[in-house]
Amino acid sequence: METATPTLNALLAEHARRTPERPFIHHRDGTLDYRRTQALVERLAGALHALGLGPGARLGIALGRRPEGVLAFLAATRIGALPVALNPALEPRLLLGFARAQRLAALLAEGETLAALAAGELPEGMALIDRAGRHPGCLSWPELLGASPIASRPEPEPGQVAYLNFTTGTTGRAKGALATHANLYWNTRAAIEAFALGPDDVHLCMFAAFAHPHELFCRALQTGGALVLLEEISPRAIAGTIRAFGVTCMMGLAPMYRMMAGACVRADLASLRLAESGGMYTSPEINAAFAARGGVPIMSVWGSTETSGVALANTAEGYRLDGSMGRVCPHYQARVVDELGRELPPGEVGELLLRGPGLVSGYDGGIALAGHQGWYRSGDLARCDDEGFYYYVERISGMIKVAGLKVYPLQLELLLGAHPEVREAAVLGRPDRRKGAVPVAFVVPEPGAELDAARLRAHCRAQGLPNYMVPRRFELVDDLPRIGSGKIDKRPLRALVERGSLTDG
Repeated sequence: METATPTLNALLAEHARRTPERPFIHHRDGTLDYRRTQALVERLAGALHALGLGPGARLGIALGRRPEGVLAFLAATRIGALPVALNPALEPRLLLGFARAQRLAALLAEGETLAALAAGELPEGMALIDRAGRHPGCLSWPELLGASPIASRPEPEPGQVAYLNFTTGTTGRAKGALATHANLYWNTRAAIEAFALGPDDVHLCMFAAFAHPHELFCRALQTGGALVLLEEISPRAIAGTIRAFGVTCMMGLAPMYRMMAGACVRADLASLRLAESGGMYTSPEINAAFAARGGVPIMSVWGSTETSGVALANTAEGYRLDGSMGRVCPHYQARVVDELGRELPPGEVGELLLRGPGLVSGYDGGIALAGHQGWYRSGDLARCDDEGFYYYVERISGMIKVAGLKVYPLQLELLLGAHPEVREAAVLGRPDRRKGAVPVAFVVPEPGAELDAARLRAHCRAQGLPNYMVPRRFELVDDLPRIGSGKIDKRPLRALVERGSLTDG
């Protein structure tokens, strides 16, 4: 298996043959071993094929972190269909609009989401599948699992598209990246080598099921290990799950680790050897607090939809707890370049470029990746130090030029977040006739705080910020808008700024 690039389905079949009774998926509803998983995938593949799904057809999956989502994903890839993971929290009208735009042949959903979809006008020819099997007029998931296994059929090829992995769309319309089986294999292989993962590891991924959904299960699948699917996000539930299943490797977002640092004790996390954080900046303060409770540092990583997941990582072999994204992972290459594509020396800020076999070839609809001489242009500004550690600076589109001087919002957000009465902040640019643009800040105070613009401005100046970097406007808000994966969504804030709703103050 090491000499070739196996597909997801070939990996599943191999483990079902070699270690059939080894646990693969743990969930509160029970455990599936590799043999049972393979049998269910083959039956579900047969049911989907009988519904008319085949190569290129699209299966929508609007579920949380549940076993059915993994089974549906693998059943679709078995027959060459494309899984499309959707946010189940989206308004039904938006889900239906997406289903039409993506030409879904079938959509798997549950609960209130399913009921609302069933009450709407479904796209012509789209089958609606009820996970619980109780809603009249919908196909029943339990009945689909009772179908005959897929008849002899060609296995997918490594270069075949495995699924449409949608970008987060925080800076524009989401695009469906064409992730092949080979892309997923090499991205997962990179993580396995970087973190020394093996068959005895038990994985808990707390990323949203619609954001890089393969990361819920691919590491376990490729190593022959086990994974745990947990729908609830609370410190008590996460700690209980880690303790109950002996979780060794966890992936999550910075806010989750902050919650755990305030609620968990070391005994809860005794089995944990890897705590991985991606998707957003993880501050040294959160890292220190979690390490004090959990006994392990948080390993910050960086990845994108286009790289099929993690491409830069802090690892046990070398890590920084100062906000670094880490070093480049095996099977990837990275560099930082200027506007002309020339590689920059350590310490200088430029665009982060990457390449490697985990990189997707393009997007659905024939849209090509933004590239430069074979390298993917990430659109992220970064710097690399002389030991090969990369640091995120800002999205190119988010950088603010004040009278020609560069201002990076993340730098201001971290500085504001260091104020003891600030919970979090978001900074963006506002057009200005004299200076081209000026920074404005949306600030969420800690409960009971007595903040105002004057105190925040004084804090900025006390930290040595030059005048051009001090936000022109401080807007105190109860919360910041977020996309489904948990990242701050600056689009609604930018709309306020562009409408001229904010004045200096």
